[in-house]
Amino acid sequence: MPFSVALLLSLMGCYPWGFLAAGGAAGVGGYKYYKGSLTVLYKGPYLNVWEATLRAFKKMKFEIESAKHDLSSGQVIARQADNTPVTVTLEYKSARTTKAIIRVGLLGDKEGSLVIKEQIQKTLNRQNK
Repeated sequence: MPFSVALLLSLMGCYPWGFLAAGGAAGVGGYKYYKGSLTVLYKGPYLNVWEATLRAFKKMKFEIESAKHDLSSGQVIARQADNTPVTVTLEYKSARTTKAIIRVGLLGDKEGSLVIKEQIQKTLNRQNK
């Protein structure tokens, strides 16, 4: 491995915004957690990810307070059973890629965000079968 590539990879490991690869077979292009929000790139059309998000929230028994979208972006605001706020903001990136920003609680909850990310992905996978 050339020195410059090895240096870049070692620096990315220490860099707080380093992009973490997630399983390509799972349909997630990647994700990162920064300042209380989890940013996910789903491999799926925007409207499919929108529907998967709503279905995932219903499956998780979240109370949906608001769900609004247009052709290229949208936001779902909900509450968990313990009244913790959850927000998912979606953005069209390409015909096959949708960006999602998941935030749980006021300051963020990484583990909670990861659970929601996985539930949306499972729902998206079921939709695509």
